[in-house]
Amino acid sequence: MISFVTLSLKAQAQLYFNIDSLNLSEAERSRIDLSLLSSIDNQMPGEYDVHVWLNNQRVGDFTLNFITCDANLCAQLTAGILKSLGVKVSAISALSGLAPEDVISDISKVIPGALSQFDFSQSKLNISIPQAALDNQARGYIPPEKWEHGLPMVFTSYSASGSESRQGKTGENVSTQFINLRSGANYDQWRLRNESYYSPSDGNGYQWKSMQTWLERDINALSSRVRVGEGMSGGMLFNTFSYRGMSLASQDEMLPDSMIGFAPEVRGVAITNATVEIRQNGNLLYETFVSPGQFVINDLYAVSTSGDLEVTIREDNGEVRTYVQPFAAPPVSVRKGALKYTVSGGEFGSSYYQQQHAVQQTFVQTELLYGVFNSSSLYGGLIAAEHYRAGMVGVGQGLGQWGALSLDATHADTSFSDGSKQQGQSWRMRYSKRFDNTKTNMTLAGYRYATDGYYDFDAASNNYYNSDRVASYTLKSKSQLTLSQYMGDFGSIAVSAGQSEYWGANQSKNRTIIGNWSRRFGAATVSLAQSANKNWNSGNTNHVTSVNISLPIGKWLSPSGHDSLLLSNSVTYAGNGSTAFNSTISGSALENSNLNYALTQVHSTNRDTKDTNSTSLSATYKGGSTTASLGYSDLYGDSSRLNWGLRGSVVVHPYGVTLSQSLNEGSSYALVRAPDAGGVKVKNRIGLTTDSRGYAVVPSLKPYRENTIVIDTATLPDDIDVTNAIKHTVPTREALVLTDFETHIGYRVFLTLTRGGVPLPMGVMVKAGENSGLTNEKGQIFLTGIPDKVKMQATLADGNVCQILFDSATANKSNGILISNFECT
Repeated sequence: MISFVTLSLKAQAQLYFNIDSLNLSEAERSRIDLSLLSSIDNQMPGEYDVHVWLNNQRVGDFTLNFITCDANLCAQLTAGILKSLGVKVSAISALSGLAPEDVISDISKVIPGALSQFDFSQSKLNISIPQAALDNQARGYIPPEKWEHGLPMVFTSYSASGSESRQGKTGENVSTQFINLRSGANYDQWRLRNESYYSPSDGNGYQWKSMQTWLERDINALSSRVRVGEGMSGGMLFNTFSYRGMSLASQDEMLPDSMIGFAPEVRGVAITNATVEIRQNGNLLYETFVSPGQFVINDLYAVSTSGDLEVTIREDNGEVRTYVQPFAAPPVSVRKGALKYTVSGGEFGSSYYQQQHAVQQTFVQTELLYGVFNSSSLYGGLIAAEHYRAGMVGVGQGLGQWGALSLDATHADTSFSDGSKQQGQSWRMRYSKRFDNTKTNMTLAGYRYATDGYYDFDAASNNYYNSDRVASYTLKSKSQLTLSQYMGDFGSIAVSAGQSEYWGANQSKNRTIIGNWSRRFGAATVSLAQSANKNWNSGNTNHVTSVNISLPIGKWLSPSGHDSLLLSNSVTYAGNGSTAFNSTISGSALENSNLNYALTQVHSTNRDTKDTNSTSLSATYKGGSTTASLGYSDLYGDSSRLNWGLRGSVVVHPYGVTLSQSLNEGSSYALVRAPDAGGVKVKNRIGLTTDSRGYAVVPSLKPYRENTIVIDTATLPDDIDVTNAIKHTVPTREALVLTDFETHIGYRVFLTLTRGGVPLPMGVMVKAGENSGLTNEKGQIFLTGIPDKVKMQATLADGNVCQILFDSATANKSNGILISNFECT
């Protein structure tokens, strides 16, 4: 059925509609007056909610007023909005004298070369502004003014688990339960958090125990976060340790993606207006337009640790120039001009856990990492405590085609309770390199050596009252190597090796080597792993070999090829003579793959004991407010166990209480509010639906990034509709932001309207309260949010008005839509 079809042609700078394209009688044609539809893109001026795009990049949502200009709709921007978009307002003469609220109706008159175009069908305003008129902001930059700190809230995320075990030989039953809680409260930018648990206590039944409590907030101007309370040190350069006190640390997540991690500056010269392309390993990483003269590109996204960059300059005159810039990221590095830091102070240790020989000494620690040159970074740190001093200096250096290297040295002075003092040094080297010719990637090769008498802060503090004990397991040297090699049709291999040696009387040493090969054969995957671990104290070397074959049987058996059923078979052989044969069938079920399940059968053999067999079955269901798991395992003849688990959250907010899936630590959250729209699905979120009141909590969003929340309108109740099913938000870390979906309670109706027994002409405006629409060529109209009874008003082309008395009782219902005929009188 054609509900509204038009053909527009441009002639003499005006729009008109060719009604011959419609299957109408002469009488129907004579009643049509399309004057309402032949101007301003068929839309009325007024206020609209729009998505604003600047130079093909989404910059946010705005509510703007639109006026008629040259048969189109033009947005009325303000000087304040242009400034928020990054326009150099103070440097443009036509804008510098304007107040932030002053209106600009035609952007091209104040910024030469600028344009704006409104796409009404997508509620999208496209703005084009020359780069010279914009601040030099990094790609993906979102100004802090757009960050949302969220609603006040109190929450508890819980993880409860338990098991019931039965020993086959003795008949003894053992029952255990455990509850872990992560609780907190938000107010504006402040975040109060506590982690605690409930578990069995040695001979004393069950007890609650608080692990750590802290208060934190962002410092936007410094791209940092301040934290007060209990926690772990930053660990950027020194080893981490628990403490109670205060810290201030820079936060990468508050920067745009194009400024996180290490990436080099790319410099060059353009002869004309040119396009610059940057590729690595054949992949296009970056493309931009530059003016004649020197250019600097310093907002590359962090790329792989090494691999030459191929820079191509395409001039307007057709000339193309290409050169290669060798690149390797030092293991410890930031990009030129960037600064990362942590400053913390307080008392070592925590109220939750204290070792017997530890001292709770006060301390101050600083760690700094600064990008000095294009491929050079300097870093260092200090720890000053009552019984401990340490200082570190280091450098990260890119060596071009030779890879990248980081070197550092640490000196430490330690005092113990018996009056003894020790001092020592630690040297560390880390290296990375990609060999493009062979596609070999050396992710990390490192070596560390510490002299006798060197202790890190954690070891020195935990053994303050036992100086003899700490020496027996202090690290002497540590080396590690990680390699990966892609071999085309022969698959890929990876090798990881490490060796550690310790001071002390036994001079203990351990070495571990792990190798892996994998290859895909169509949809199946085969992998082989080999590991060896040697301990010099015992003289034993343990070897483990395993082979795994994964077969997507669901894809082969399902006509659509989308079934998730997977069969995994593995054989594991250990050097002590034991062998395990493992077969697992796993998959997912239900409409949105809410249910995951696995069935495992294991057969084990051992040279010294009898063979054993076991079976286990597990299932996990992810619902809108809870994730539940249930499992059963049976070791034939020996024991059996039934285990269960529940995870979720309870969130208290200004609109009430909402049950939710577990709130992910470090993420952000959204409160979906669609009043009275219960059971509505939130798209791209497994199992997430609104509760009976129309509320739901999205438990994981990216902080400081634009997130999109979409509700599935197909799951709305028949008598409810929403104005806009898509919301965008930029939350701060662990903020609960409100995404308010405006609901209209009422019916969806499809009406055929007549007057004097003849269908209303096409293009007649029909209003029903706040809802309105235009009739099609058959006098039909579709409206939403219509109550049981309402008086509708139709405005005809001659200015006359007629009324329709709508009554839902007289309509037929089909697929949630009321269908009926009404006379306009």
